[in-house]
Amino acid sequence: MKTRALILAAGKGKRMKSEKTKVLHELNGRPIIEYVVEALEIDEIERIGVIVSENNMDEIREHLKDRVDYIVQTEQLGTAHAVLTAENWLSNFEGPVIVVVGDAPFLQKKTVEDLLNKYIQNNYTCLLLSAVYKEPPAYGRIIRDNNGKLIRIVEEKDATVQEKKIKEVSTSHYCFDKDKLFSALKKIKNNNAQGEYYLPDVIEVFIYEGEKIEAIPVADHWITFGINNPEDLKIAQKMMTD
Repeated sequence: MKTRALILAAGKGKRMKSEKTKVLHELNGRPIIEYVVEALEIDEIERIGVIVSENNMDEIREHLKDRVDYIVQTEQLGTAHAVLTAENWLSNFEGPVIVVVGDAPFLQKKTVEDLLNKYIQNNYTCLLLSAVYKEPPAYGRIIRDNNGKLIRIVEEKDATVQEKKIKEVSTSHYCFDKDKLFSALKKIKNNNAQGEYYLPDVIEVFIYEGEKIEAIPVADHWITFGINNPEDLKIAQKMMTD
């Protein structure tokens, strides 16, 4: 099934404490985002779009050239708003849309293929990757009911003390039904600690509307490890060279 993929790469990456765009920091001499693009270069994905900002588009284009399309998010209003900026790019496309973040260098082709295949086989509206940690990082927590059914994702900043103890986290890698995704994006609000429109909030919209969704844990949480600060970069470099 023909598929498109979006890479979220417009964020400023303030925690990197660097003038350089986060996704262009290097691992083994290559920008982080290049590893992500490589993971998405599978037969089923016909086009890859990178969501950039006006400030980082030129330097990202310098590295990725014409391997991808560029979609400019003029205002940084959150991850949901970032995906919404791709609506025109997807306007004449019918099929699944994979959304990933640009700072996850260990993402693998097989992981992307498995995500897409499970999405298609089970006819999901949304299938997302989760990861289980002994000590979870500051990622959104996967909230399930007593039967193990996914009921929502809560961001670390908005989580209660009890919710922060949950070991399963969202990884910000998804496969969506395109039309239902954009319908849900237009319904979410920004009443949270950051005043932003969060992509994970589409999950609650889908649940409310009775859509079929699921979170599947990756075999190893390192596959979805995201680089958010200089310490993460050091860890990733060690993982690459060991």
